[in-house]
Amino acid sequence: MFFHLVLSPLAIKHHLVSDQSKKMSLQLSLLMLVVLYASSAASSCQRINNDEFEDLTNVMRKITCQSGGISEKPAFLATLTPREVALTSGSVVKFDSILTNIGNGYNANSGVFTAPRKGTYQFAVSFVSGHRNNGVLELTLAKNNNRLVRGHAASDPYTAGSLQATLALEKGDCISIIHPRPSGHVLGAYYSMFSGHLI
Repeated sequence: MFFHLVLSPLAIKHHLVSDQSKKMSLQLSLLMLVVLYASSAASSCQRINNDEFEDLTNVMRKITCQSGGISEKPAFLATLTPREVALTSGSVVKFDSILTNIGNGYNANSGVFTAPRKGTYQFAVSFVSGHRNNGVLELTLAKNNNRLVRGHAASDPYTAGSLQATLALEKGDCISIIHPRPSGHVLGAYYSMFSGHLI
């Protein structure tokens, strides 16, 4: 048995609510309607018209946007490409090769991640000391220039270090990786990386 589905804009707006669980419920209900529509067409040996399917998809997109519903969570991954980078006291490590940047929060020119929205974020940094390093290579994760978490690699060349942090951020908070010692060398060539995502 085939039926035709009609959703008026007024009916859609009536269901827009501020409660996140109700938004999710509405979106899931619409998804179920699409599946029901498709299975109904299949069981009656009728094909879904591309225009009809596109209309349903557009309605779902509009509801998601209007309700502030599900959207992609900010996430980034950047690596260091130069063979070796000399660092001075207070310098920000600029992980220059962006592999992922959902939400465009990471800026390779400044080396700073700016939170596109409020939430709890997970950050990870792994790094390798360069062959010209003459002492412990230490890196610090800073939030709005306040140093929070430190990691270090031993004084031998080509040793690995890492640090991780889970932080509650407000929209616009800045996260950077800072070198706190007078001098140091970090290995690039894609061995050192900085990543983060909204959890």
